Amino acid sequence: MNFNELCNNVLKIDEDVRFAGILDKNGQLVSGGYKDGLSSHLQSDESKMSFHYASKSWESRKNLSHRVGNERFAIVEFEKVKMISVPIDGNNILLVSVEPKIDHNHIISNVFSLLSK
Repeated sequence: MNFNELCNNVLKIDEDVRFAGILDKNGQLVSGGYKDGLSSHLQSDESKMSFHYASKSWESRKNLSHRVGNERFAIVEFEKVKMISVPIDGNNILLVSVEPKIDHNHIISNVFSLLSK
């Protein structure tokens, strides 16, 4: 799977998609970034912490998979942004940030369509 292509296609799903990136299991950004003209609500070190927290949360939820099945996605909604994480393989997650007003189901269904190609 081409991570750069996936991130670029996710950014094109909707005008309210702000960020699409691939995080490894250590929370390192390996591909992707912000839509042209947009920047993070967070400072650089805070973004790195956010990536780390997203990957660690995913790792924690994997501990339940033997009982409830594999995680399909997770959503965290803040006042200024929604963060959607979607595992794409055993080592990486797709992290998408969107404007809070957007219907996240629209984004998730389009992400699944992209992943199934």
